[in-house]
Amino acid sequence: MVGSLPRGVRRQLARIEERGATRDLAYPWWIALGAAGGQVACVLLAVAQRGANIGPGLATIALLLVALPHVLHLSIDRWVPWWATSASVLAGVALLLTVPVGSISPIDAAPAVLFVLVAEVTVTDGPRVGLGVLALSAALILTAGWGEPGVEVHVLEVLVGAAVGYMLRWQMRALAAERVARAGERERATLAERQRIARDIHDLVGHSLSVTLLHVTGARRALALAEEGDADVADALEALTDAERIGREAMADIRRTVGVLADGPAGVRPPPGAIDIAGLVEDVRAAGLDVDHSCSGDPSTLPPSVGLGVYRVAQESLANIAKHAATGPAAGAATVHLEVTADRGRLQVSNPLPDCPQRAGTPGSGLQGLAWRADQLGGSVEAGPVGDAWVVDLVVPVDGSEVDPCSDATGLACRVRRALW
Repeated sequence: MVGSLPRGVRRQLARIEERGATRDLAYPWWIALGAAGGQVACVLLAVAQRGANIGPGLATIALLLVALPHVLHLSIDRWVPWWATSASVLAGVALLLTVPVGSISPIDAAPAVLFVLVAEVTVTDGPRVGLGVLALSAALILTAGWGEPGVEVHVLEVLVGAAVGYMLRWQMRALAAERVARAGERERATLAERQRIARDIHDLVGHSLSVTLLHVTGARRALALAEEGDADVADALEALTDAERIGREAMADIRRTVGVLADGPAGVRPPPGAIDIAGLVEDVRAAGLDVDHSCSGDPSTLPPSVGLGVYRVAQESLANIAKHAATGPAAGAATVHLEVTADRGRLQVSNPLPDCPQRAGTPGSGLQGLAWRADQLGGSVEAGPVGDAWVVDLVVPVDGSEVDPCSDATGLACRVRRALW
């Protein structure tokens, strides 16, 4: 309906709602127009009730006094102050009340203008200001109609106007607060999705670059040995081919991950899961590292979201193994074990600590990413040195239940926790 109105009218109606938003009100344009139309209609009815008792000049002045605040409110960008609106409307009603009503109309329509005034001021400026305007309106009715029949009804009428205005104000403020909450929720959801994509890209790039660098290092050494006659160039070509393959796969994964931000489809390839961890291990083995992989249970039974989280943790852990193995002498013996039961999944990745312990213990965004993924899945993760090895231990629920990180642990902290609970 609004879309069919001229552009200038739509712009003005939008400005009315914007001015209401500055007062934390979901103030729709139709309330402003309804209040203006209701007051003008009541003035016209009151003039008709007085008939020949009121002159055209006095009737015109009363109509202009009541309509002027609404005309200003609809035509200018500033909000008309409540005191200016109240003074103008009260003056117009006072002029009407100085003229008696004809005998055919025992109930005067002029005080109905004050009903709308009290309700509107209570909505826009709060209950305190509304009570002040209510007192002025009641005083005007009692002063002009003291001893006349129906005065009590008119006083009750403005009281109902205050109640209606307060209820409408409460509803508007609640609606405005709900809109703000929804906008904040959308912003938080957008931020969470961006952080998720950033972590996925971090894991993809970290893993692919680590493995690719291992292949490039192997190719360089193979070429150096080939020049000395101790190796074949085919070994270097094989290493470079594997590096190229991993790089292309990483680019495809990155495009698919970033593709969720675009309007078009991100591709038909499904996201990786826990069953694809074996492929990660094979890539690291092809790069020259010795990694033992074992699995108990069926990884395909994990829900897609849980499987993706476990896959990302394994990817980050293997990338760290590749980085450390490239600089440490114990560049091999690592283990990756996945255990899947009916109620949980557990991933354990361990590798010998490098020669530089400060390098292994330096915190980074990778550990934060592991903790974030475990928290999103309702599980727990522990990453740190255990003896002479660096161990990543991830436990996630399968059926949505909470995981007790001390279920399989025998440390002092877990024993104390069990004793307390």
